[in-house]
Amino acid sequence: MAADYLVLDLEWNQPVDPAAPQLQNLKTTLNGEIIQIGAVTLNAKGKITGTYTWLVRPTFLRQMHYHVRSLTGLTMQKVKKGILFPEANRQLAALCSPDTLLLTWGPDDIHILRQNLLLHNLEDWVGEWCDLQRVYAQQMGATGQTSLQSAMEALHIQADRPAHDALNDAWFTALIAQKLDLKLGLEQYRDYVRLQEKKKLARAKRRQKHPLAGKTGTGYAHRGDAFQDPQLGRMRCPSCKHPLKQTSWFKLDKHRFVAMGVCPQHGRFIGQIRLTRSPQEEKWQGKRWIYAASPERLAQFEAVRQKKSARQRVKKGG
Repeated sequence: MAADYLVLDLEWNQPVDPAAPQLQNLKTTLNGEIIQIGAVTLNAKGKITGTYTWLVRPTFLRQMHYHVRSLTGLTMQKVKKGILFPEANRQLAALCSPDTLLLTWGPDDIHILRQNLLLHNLEDWVGEWCDLQRVYAQQMGATGQTSLQSAMEALHIQADRPAHDALNDAWFTALIAQKLDLKLGLEQYRDYVRLQEKKKLARAKRRQKHPLAGKTGTGYAHRGDAFQDPQLGRMRCPSCKHPLKQTSWFKLDKHRFVAMGVCPQHGRFIGQIRLTRSPQEEKWQGKRWIYAASPERLAQFEAVRQKKSARQRVKKGG
């Protein structure tokens, strides 16, 4: 029987060297690879109905970050005895129905879970979730981000097992959930999420008018050299800095060129390059901007691309 509530806690490894070659061609930036999952299920009345934990064998990171090892006590030798993430994820998802509400302490666990699902080409099954850290702050009048330990002390919950273990931290979070008004907390959290969505839409509208990122290149002997310069011709996601899967550059007018790029995590962007030639140096220079893919910019890009395709068809026919 699926749980009404599932309290989730994750432990994840971090890259020792984020610039390592094997991490550069992944579908998204790897902020953390899950190495331990802890889950506690509760029924509608808040009674604990089950506890679950999985060690997860790493796929992408072969070295344990010293900070993670120090904090969790987990070593690469230990986690290599675990199961692979797709199987751990399958067992975790099986505990939930579409109506199960996920509870976490802070938003990071959900972000890391979704990132790992993307990296493993797995379906994002995460439904509605609630950040209990925010619910606690609302109901207890706390300011800032309250640590799990501080919340336990305030609610007189005994720390009778080691922290920074996924199951133990999920257990402690479940005990905190039992002390809160979950029904009221969920209503307040939904109001908070709706407000954040409105703010996000407002920011998105503002971003559509202004570039999200920019680059400048100089000293090109030929105009085409600008597009071959990876710093200018190859775009990266303004949010996660991951290389975008992008189209060719299409001529918009005498000096401007446009391209579309796609980030698996953050969606589509439109790039624009403006090229000018310095009469004194007889060299080309370029400025490139990346914009949010507004309907207007997408329409402009599609019109330019279709015009280019039509010209190519005419040449082939002639």
